[in-house]
Amino acid sequence: MSSRFFVALLAVLAMPVWAQGPSFSYAEAGLALYPNFESEPLLGAQVRGSQALNTQWFMFGGLKALTGDIDVTALHGGGGYRYSVDHRTDVWGGLTLEYQDIEVERCRSVMRPGGNFVRSCASVSSDDTAPGLRGGIRRQLHRDLEIGASARYITGDLDYLGFTGTARYRWQPNVSVLAEADYYDGNFGVIGGLSLRF
Repeated sequence: MSSRFFVALLAVLAMPVWAQGPSFSYAEAGLALYPNFESEPLLGAQVRGSQALNTQWFMFGGLKALTGDIDVTALHGGGGYRYSVDHRTDVWGGLTLEYQDIEVERCRSVMRPGGNFVRSCASVSSDDTAPGLRGGIRRQLHRDLEIGASARYITGDLDYLGFTGTARYRWQPNVSVLAEADYYDGNFGVIGGLSLRF
């Protein structure tokens, strides 16, 4: 009898550190820095969200806006499926519609008669809407810490392959601090912000 009581007591005391699975209902916002995006530093913002429709299906989307000598806008939305490997680990995949707009300011110096140089600048813009594939794995290591990795393949005229590593550390009951490393079409960036779970 005392051994059963001891096991039950241990289970109750350990319960707060047991991890629940990752939530697929959240909203996130943060600042993004890509120090060498096509040889230019870019700074901007990222917002994204996800809403679970049931225990397996969810819809998700996001916006990334970066600015500098190059302006990048990337918008995506779609639906996905999650598969629970165990009570703390999910793998997921989804189909998206992706919009990208990249605007570059090109400048050149032109010599005028008399030997004076004049700087002339013009914006060159490229945009595309195409399907994409996204997927990854998320694991709740502890009640307060979740880590994940994901990949995305965007098709179309501005096609690219990207990879992301994410950590969310619980700060308040439904608010986590978000830290992310992103490899965006050969360009490395970092994102820091907040994640609201609902």
